[in-house]
Amino acid sequence: MRSTAFPTTPSDVVALTVTEFACALDLNQSSLDAVCWRFLDDVNRAVVWLIRFRALTAWCGRGEMADWLRAEPTNAQHACQVAASFALNQDWEFDPESFRSAVESAGRVR
Repeated sequence: MRSTAFPTTPSDVVALTVTEFACALDLNQSSLDAVCWRFLDDVNRAVVWLIRFRALTAWCGRGEMADWLRAEPTNAQHACQVAASFALNQDWEFDPESFRSAVESAGRVR
């Protein structure tokens, strides 16, 4: 059984693998129960998933980012991959420009 520490600060939010954070889960029905089911052996990892998911959806919801994501469909996939391990800022979110730069870099590498 895994034991991820409960994140009490943004820097405590551990990285997930891309597979763990895969965006295949129905994003409209991502309840705590559904996420916990994916992490039966470590409920704090489910909390980490939810924090990262919230940060990603907040970033995607920004007007300029939403337009950018629609312009190139693979950007959304790369954003999910980067969100698995990207550091959160003091607001428990991804810094918009740093995150976008990381997503662009991920796209160039592939």
